[in-house]
Amino acid sequence: MPHSHHLHPLPSIPKISRLGRGLAAAQVLKETLSIVFLGLPLVQEEPLVLLSALPGLTLYLLHWQLALGRVGRVFAGVVWVLTLLDELWGLLLFKELEAPTRGQVRMLHWSYFLGLGIILLALAELVWRWQRNKVRARRNVHHQAILAARQRR
Repeated sequence: MPHSHHLHPLPSIPKISRLGRGLAAAQVLKETLSIVFLGLPLVQEEPLVLLSALPGLTLYLLHWQLALGRVGRVFAGVVWVLTLLDELWGLLLFKELEAPTRGQVRMLHWSYFLGLGIILLALAELVWRWQRNKVRARRNVHHQAILAARQRR
């Protein structure tokens, strides 16, 4: 039977950082404002628009989970990539409107570019942390190999 000091606990799933949670909270705020100022007026004019908004509403709920820090980084990465695709999809749908008002166009540009900035920052931060952890792990393995070699001498 192995001794307890030889047992290694299962690795924990890396959670998203405080910055990642802050970016998710900023995305939630941006989406809330977009729903109120862009989405609701569109749904009042054309109720079928609501069906095309369902993926975005799902992502809205997932962003709440990110903001609360309850998920891991891999899940967060998937959510942010899907958010990027949803942002592009929403832009395409908005371009199909008959005659958007100047206010709607201004709000769309504000929402789109702010959302794009948040998404790209969140993805960049996740990639940076992944790279940093990869380098640390490689350094740790190298360090452990050196210690093992010294112990054998």
